Amino acid sequence: MKTYKTIYKTLTIVAIIATMIACDTDEACGYDGDDEKDCPIIDANIGDTCDSNGDGNLDGLVNEFCECISEQAFDCPNLMLNIGDPCDSSGDGVDDGTVSNICECIEDSVIVPTACQGLMQNGDFETITGDPNSTIDNDIDLATFWGPLWASGSLADLFDATTTSFGSSSFVAPTPANGVFAGMWIENSNNSSPSFREGMFNQLNASISPNSGNYSLTFDYAVMSTNSSNPVKIGIYGVNFGGTLPPNPTGMQTPSNLNLYGTGNSVYLGEVVVPSGSTNSYTTVTIPFDTSTLTMPTAGFSHIMITNSHLPLPDFGKMFIAFDEYCLIRE
Repeated sequence: MKTYKTIYKTLTIVAIIATMIACDTDEACGYDGDDEKDCPIIDANIGDTCDSNGDGNLDGLVNEFCECISEQAFDCPNLMLNIGDPCDSSGDGVDDGTVSNICECIEDSVIVPTACQGLMQNGDFETITGDPNSTIDNDIDLATFWGPLWASGSLADLFDATTTSFGSSSFVAPTPANGVFAGMWIENSNNSSPSFREGMFNQLNASISPNSGNYSLTFDYAVMSTNSSNPVKIGIYGVNFGGTLPPNPTGMQTPSNLNLYGTGNSVYLGEVVVPSGSTNSYTTVTIPFDTSTLTMPTAGFSHIMITNSHLPLPDFGKMFIAFDEYCLIRE
């Protein structure tokens, strides 16, 4: 029996060595390897660059459905997702997070749902670099990612729930009180003086490109001036901003809103009519726009501009209006 066991062990060892010698390739060992592409029909892996429209340019990414999607179709091309989409925050295959407005996948348990996670940054004006009450007006640039439309002169203002002086005894605070907010005059006229022409704009966390889909802009407004007025119109524009503020305007329509930053760098997105008799209670409004139907700057737009509409009303109107809770999302 001892001899039989010895022979059996010897044969077993020889068989193992022979198998190891034979298995010097994946094919010989019956192992297919990991060389097959995720998407064999298009010979690509998920996440690879690809030609989305057949023009020979690698302008797209292969998604999880093995489709070649244009990078412009995503708010966050690196994730192949849009802001607000569910995502995998830990890499375990479970969508336990949400894509933030800076294109990071944040675990849902650490997201504080106090502000819109959209394309506009600091849409609620709560992130500031100074005291809104240190000066009465012309201080919109204290709000991070917000700024004036021109270098000096009449600019938008910043206030908070503790503000007691708004620059005029006839102004009242908007209600309900909700932290920091912006305020400015909206006048629709052809006046030669720009004294009541004011505005502000917000730097988006990602530029919006032509033909990139449908979007929706929501915000709150409240009329702070108590003097009666004819209706006014708030204008919303997209601006391809190069970093240099333009000279102060010389009139209410000179230059026009569409030409403040040079020809072809702005696009009109829509307007809101504020009716006569409006009160200091916040009203929420929404402006939808379709980038496929707009004549947009070639490079898209990087900022949202809020000011008086460039389309004057037939009757003169002028109101001082509070603004808050901006939210811009892709539909």
